[in-house]
Formats: sequence, C-alpha cells, structure tokens
Amino acid sequence: MFTEQKLKTYSELLNLTVAELDNFAKRYKNYLQSKDKITKNIIINGLFILEEIQTQKWLNEAEQIKYRTKNITILKYMDTIVELYKNKNMGTAKIVEYLQLNHRVKISKSSLDRFISNNNIKRVL
Repeated sequence: MFTEQKLKTYSELLNLTVAELDNFAKRYKNYLQSKDKITKNIIINGLFILEEIQTQKWLNEAEQIKYRTKNITILKYMDTIVELYKNKNMGTAKIVEYLQLNHRVKISKSSLDRFISNNNIKRVL
C-alpha cells in the first residue's frame, strides 16, 4: 500500500496525524464500498468525511488550549491552579504558597492574578 514516508507526507498536506489519515482512509473506503455506483457526488462526499475529522481535531485542540498565558510555569500547572481557585476556593496568595510547598515552583501573586482575570476564571459557588 503506502510507505511510511508517503503517509507522513499526505498527513502533513492534510494537516492530520498519521492515525487520523488512517481513520479517514478506512471510513472513506467503507463508504465507497457501500455504494453500488461511484459518481462525482459520492467522491466529493469524501471531503465531508475529511472535514468532519478536521473539525473534531480543532475542537479537541481548542478545548486543550482553553486558558491562555505566556508564563511557562503557569501553563505547566494550569489545571492545578484552576482547580484550586474554582473548587477549593483558594485565593492567589494561598495558591502561590501551595505551589511553592508542593511543587517547588515560584510564581508571583500578580502573575497569578493576571492569569485568573485575563481568562475570566470564576469560582464555583
């Protein structure tokens, strides 16, 4: 079939991973086999399968990059910070202290304040 190099090349052209390209190929093959006669419309429908896979990929990426910051340390401990602020009702001073004690990481209180306010993180009541 295809060599690994061709798979990598095609996946880069379509902005997909090799696994996603493989998923598309399998879905499209099954779709084409289910049809009696192959027409232009049936071939073009493959683009909709591809678009669905790419949309799902973009949604997953958007969910992962939910909070934005340039601070690498905050990026690394983002989930912990949001969890402590939202659910444990800790303030920024307590979170800075927690990260310093448990993770040996120093973050300034003002950086944490900016991160929380810029991303509109709200506490759960």
